[in-house]
Amino acid sequence: MATLQKIRNRAGLLIAVIGVALLAFILGDLLTSGNTFFRKLQDKAFVVDGDIVSTGEYFDRVTEWEEFQKMISGQSSLDENAISQIRDIVYEQMVKERLLDDQAKRLGLSVSKEELNDLVHGESISPLLQQLPLFVDPETGVFDRNTLVNFIATINTDESTLPVEQVQMVRQYKAIWMFLENMIKYQRLEEKYGTLLSAAVISNDIEAKTTFEQSQQSSDFMYAVQNYYTIPDSVANVTEADIKRYYNDNQHHFKTDVPMAKITYFSKEIVPSDEDFEEVESQTPEVYEKLISTDNVASVVSEYSDTPFVDAYVARNLLTEEERLFVESSEVSDVRSPFKDDNSFKIFKYLGKTVAPDSAKIRMIGVPHSMENDSLITAFIDSLHTEIVDGANFADVANELNPQSNGGEMGWVREVDLAQAGDGVAQKVFATPVGSVTRLDLPGQRSLIYVEEKTVPVTKYKLGVVNMPVIVSDKTQNNIDNELNQFVSDPEIKTNFLEKAREQGYSVVPGFTVSATDHSLGQTPSSRQVINWAFNGKEGAVRKFDLSNSRIIARVDRLVPAGVAPLSEVSDFIKSMLLRDKKAETIIEELKSKELSSMSDYAEAMSSEIDSVKFVDFNTANISNLGNEPVLNAYAAYGPLNTVVGPLKGNLGVYVINVVNREESDEEYDAANQKAQLQASKMYRLQNEAVEVLKDKMKVVDSRYKFY
Repeated sequence: MATLQKIRNRAGLLIAVIGVALLAFILGDLLTSGNTFFRKLQDKAFVVDGDIVSTGEYFDRVTEWEEFQKMISGQSSLDENAISQIRDIVYEQMVKERLLDDQAKRLGLSVSKEELNDLVHGESISPLLQQLPLFVDPETGVFDRNTLVNFIATINTDESTLPVEQVQMVRQYKAIWMFLENMIKYQRLEEKYGTLLSAAVISNDIEAKTTFEQSQQSSDFMYAVQNYYTIPDSVANVTEADIKRYYNDNQHHFKTDVPMAKITYFSKEIVPSDEDFEEVESQTPEVYEKLISTDNVASVVSEYSDTPFVDAYVARNLLTEEERLFVESSEVSDVRSPFKDDNSFKIFKYLGKTVAPDSAKIRMIGVPHSMENDSLITAFIDSLHTEIVDGANFADVANELNPQSNGGEMGWVREVDLAQAGDGVAQKVFATPVGSVTRLDLPGQRSLIYVEEKTVPVTKYKLGVVNMPVIVSDKTQNNIDNELNQFVSDPEIKTNFLEKAREQGYSVVPGFTVSATDHSLGQTPSSRQVINWAFNGKEGAVRKFDLSNSRIIARVDRLVPAGVAPLSEVSDFIKSMLLRDKKAETIIEELKSKELSSMSDYAEAMSSEIDSVKFVDFNTANISNLGNEPVLNAYAAYGPLNTVVGPLKGNLGVYVINVVNREESDEEYDAANQKAQLQASKMYRLQNEAVEVLKDKMKVVDSRYKFY
């Protein structure tokens, strides 16, 4: 009873302890689930109509595309440029799929299983499948239905019946096929949606006839131009109020779909120092002496050179200028003293001179062999050799063994081309008479070589070339990094980046504008990391980036969110537009006041010269030496003949024009064909424009820049 009473006396404390523990448990669970929820909100590659696509889902699709690209290209890896393109393709495709799904649901569009099956097995095979190298006959270069059927049969094979080494291949093929099926489905859905859109727009007779006539005309004209840059900006007074007014009236022109940033940066190339050059140069006397004294030049080349020894004679036109000068002024066994050639030191030894054909046209039959079947393959090659020597046609024999070998044709080869095939290969081939066949042991195979033709003999030379590259030492690289690290750590660097960089002699690129989706910083390869950092950082941040052959030091000047760009970011552009307009007004008013009538008078008044251009029609997008000038297109097509017209406001300057000739094509007008062409053009344009409109309406937000 005493114990029970103690428990009762402390019941309040127990309840409090249990309550605190329970609260801690609940809060812990809330915090854990809250963190998970927060991470999900953060983990978004992009958003379509509120639907978040995670980075995992996005990168899974990127991996699919990469594997697909490797398969159809036969490559084992992709370069940075290819991967960047694939990332953009996947993004556009995934966004388009979601847009199409939304529109299809609203409009009642779909692609049935029967339709999909018909696009694979029916009469109208999907264009996507017909274009893939995977299903093309290598001999004809066209789509082969049997290849497609065999591929599908392969992926439907029961894995339990396959050897272990083939199971992975079949699984890979299955993944590729699922990828292709998805592409076929959405390609068909897009076609249906596009057809529906195009039905809302028609091409009438007047439009078709006018478009045809515009394409059939071609004009020649003379012109004189006064460029806007010939007028000082002070003549055209553009005020801040003018700029602001234009900005307010035209904000839709300054809208961006992705964030922008202004970055000031410089790069420093990692190149060998003087000390690095001295280090390599100090080794050259030893190499020079070894080349003089040795008969085994190949071993010296192997020890010191970054390029292999080439045991072959080459024609004079294949030698470098230094090599030609050396052999023409030296004797066999002479050694050229070491000399600097760009980022390396070179030494030559003259090994021989001969007169022989430069090239030979050959055919080859190769049979793989291993230790287990060596004697069998040797006997087989010997029997083929005997058969050919006895009169059998080499090409026919090659085609019997491999119908796709094109008669074993290898084309024209030079000694230097065969030098890497093995010791003595080049010499044996070039020693074989035309019309004869010889046996060769090549790595992994026994071969027969038939010499079909040889070129006329020429003088050829053999050289032993030691190329000693000067590479960047660890010390040099560390010195560069230390120098740049010290620059970045300067406490005033965030505010005085440009001034301090120029003080130290760096070539700075100030205020360079990049978008969040740019693949690189300007033309610098492998610099996407700079852009990713900028958009995930803060204004004023400074950082050093280590690239393979250079370093970049960058400062984030300004971050501009997606949407309408601030006036401060576009004011210079607006000012240049307004200056152009006001300069045009000034030039036109001045020319009109002079009441000129001839091209020569106008040219003199404009401090210009009369020039001419031919074959311009209404649709010419780029006029020779002038670029895009729609006003000239219009007058070329519809202006009066042999009449001076102007002054006219253009993009580059003010023009005066005289159309001196206009020709009409005699092509017959086909109304139905012209309408069909216009409709196809409109359909293509409508599909692209519809996607952009839907992106805007469904509030597509691209956040990929935060993750790579």
